[in-house]
Amino acid sequence: AALYFTCIIFGLSCSNKVVPLQKTYPDKSYEFSVSSPKDQVWTKLIDLLNTKGLVIKTIDKNSGVITTDNTSFINAYTWENKDGNLINPNALVICSKVRGPFTFATSLKPNSLTGQWTFLTQQKSDKTNVKISLANAAGEVVIENSGIHGSVTKETHNLIVKSTGVFEKEVEDALK
Repeated sequence: AALYFTCIIFGLSCSNKVVPLQKTYPDKSYEFSVSSPKDQVWTKLIDLLNTKGLVIKTIDKNSGVITTDNTSFINAYTWENKDGNLINPNALVICSKVRGPFTFATSLKPNSLTGQWTFLTQQKSDKTNVKISLANAAGEVVIENSGIHGSVTKETHNLIVKSTGVFEKEVEDALK
């Protein structure tokens, strides 16, 4: 009977699945222009990143490129509701859900959600163009399952992680 029960539990635990995003989120860069010169935009952007606690990994003023270090979004994510709308419209990223037969919440919570912000600033006549992208975005839910003799197996589900555009809009507003 114990073996039968263990097989049922194990079988159900393997039926956890990633629920894909309902809506399409842009993969291309978020672009805007400001009337300030590139040097001024550059300084403001670095100050803004420091204020937000983002660690700069790469910085090349000549090419106009700034890349942040890998950043955790574990406190800044959301899911879609049943209609495909963001549950938290202020979240920086959206991720797919992981659901199983005994998942009563919206989804199992992610163990990790990370990504890097990349910025490109370019002087174009009397304006500065800014492009912002979310790069290397990834997330996962890890589920531990107990085996028959106390062994533990880990089931990892990779998540789709996309930007909601909230962070990019905050940067645009701060630079204008």
